[in-house]
Amino acid sequence: MVLVLGSFSFCSNAQDGAIHEIRHEFYQSTLDYQYAFPLYDKLYNIRNPNALELAYMAATQAILAKPGWNVFKKLGYLRQSRNTFQKAIERNMNDLEIRFLRLSVEHHIPRYLGFSKHITNDKQMIIENIEMFKEKELPKEISDYIILFSVESGIFKTEEVERLRYILGNR
Repeated sequence: MVLVLGSFSFCSNAQDGAIHEIRHEFYQSTLDYQYAFPLYDKLYNIRNPNALELAYMAATQAILAKPGWNVFKKLGYLRQSRNTFQKAIERNMNDLEIRFLRLSVEHHIPRYLGFSKHITNDKQMIIENIEMFKEKELPKEISDYIILFSVESGIFKTEEVERLRYILGNR
């Protein structure tokens, strides 16, 4: 299946700074879930979030499922994450960053919970359109995270990882 990529949404200059800040705060949240709480509040208070902001909200909701012992609360965050990702993808199904975020989240969720149904499709979309990562102007920490995930997850073949390294490392 080949996807025809028509309209990609790129942030305006005003939104550029905000999304770079969100990316940075999200990256911190992946290292320490305590950073996820203020990021969640920030994202929740955005009036009309764009697709990428929704995707970071969804990924942050998944991080919030990590701490604590209450299984029902954890499942609630995962359901919210799934629904928020769906909204983000409905708004921009061709954004590689959104697809990567969902792929990463779904990979880390135990399969038996049934929240990991898009891994194959998201990976395929990313690989088929990998050149579009060049246009994203991702900060180094996010590019490095994508490369690290692609290596450690085992989802990507060696040649796919090398292609990601080339695309994300040579701008």
